Amino acid sequence: MEVRIGILLPRSDMFPTLAMDFLNGLKLAFKISRSELFIPKLLIESVGNATGKSLLQVAEKLILQENVTLVISFCSVFNLKELAGIFGAYKKPLIHVDLGGNVLKEEHTNPYVIHHTLNLWQSAYFSGVYAANTFGKDAALAISFYDGGYHLVESFVRGFTENGGNIVYTYVSSMDYKSESFESMIKGLQNANPDFIFLLFSYKEGNKIVDVISKSPLNGKVPLLAAPSMTGEMNSSENINIDNVFSISSWAFDEETPSMKSFQTNYSALYNDAPNVISLLGYEVGVTVFAFLEKNQDIPVRIGDYVKSLIFESPRGELKFSGFNESLVQTNKLRQFLSDGNQHKNTAVNTIDLIDQEELYDKFKDLPYSGWQNPYLIT
Repeated sequence: MEVRIGILLPRSDMFPTLAMDFLNGLKLAFKISRSELFIPKLLIESVGNATGKSLLQVAEKLILQENVTLVISFCSVFNLKELAGIFGAYKKPLIHVDLGGNVLKEEHTNPYVIHHTLNLWQSAYFSGVYAANTFGKDAALAISFYDGGYHLVESFVRGFTENGGNIVYTYVSSMDYKSESFESMIKGLQNANPDFIFLLFSYKEGNKIVDVISKSPLNGKVPLLAAPSMTGEMNSSENINIDNVFSISSWAFDEETPSMKSFQTNYSALYNDAPNVISLLGYEVGVTVFAFLEKNQDIPVRIGDYVKSLIFESPRGELKFSGFNESLVQTNKLRQFLSDGNQHKNTAVNTIDLIDQEELYDKFKDLPYSGWQNPYLIT
């Protein structure tokens, strides 16, 4: 039996090795899952920034010309309705992949499509719930012009205000953050005197914000609740003098669980490098695909129906699929950005049980799409 898997991967400045990282994680999952019984043929296509009609054209080419068994596509929700429609029409299975910066809608739910994400918008909502019950009821927001275009701000604010929180100050950065001193941001935050500050920045802008705050009177005096991307693994290689920084996400690479330790050990042994969030995504997609092959000797066509009964252990914990066919974990990790004497890194300090996740889709069903057409963070 030949299993032919088409893979559509974008280019990224933030993750310059995105395609290789994703493929490394995918191939590792096949390697350690006894996949020699089912060695898939991978047909890999670069799709630029994964926007526009070219993504749809390449996907249709894989179906018609290459006769693929399955397609895995990294793209945003802006192309997802049309993309899902193509696979529904041809009755071919699709795994849609992104980091989860935008809420999925009912129009994306299709028996031929599943969604594998890192659940960023859900984590933002539960960050708001946790913050209101832990850090205090008065929050200041400092938001990137770019990152603020997705659904993370609205998710956080709803979780926070539904639990008695108040937003006392909001700062949105300019488009040209490179020439911005952020003095007005620091002054505004000081004047607002919040119980804590929610920060939504990433990549180079996130690094600059961390540097500015570390040199300000705010450092160590006010708790900082940052988006996971701000203290992500790509930003934590240097020892930064900043204190009292936390983040909440669905993953923590230092978590002492057998599944996470095994994933990191096997990845490092095979590639002589540490995994990142992209290779984690690739690995979990690979584990999902192998679960299909192991049980069915093939990829089920109505993949969305099949995953409703699928539960497996991932490096992030027990993973199952929602009614919207999106991968969900059962806990989030509270991470503190701490120094080990040589560098700062995220350290898991607690776990947060996630309650009523399925209800969030209905809660956010009227939230309009906004922001950028490329997948969240993949810029």
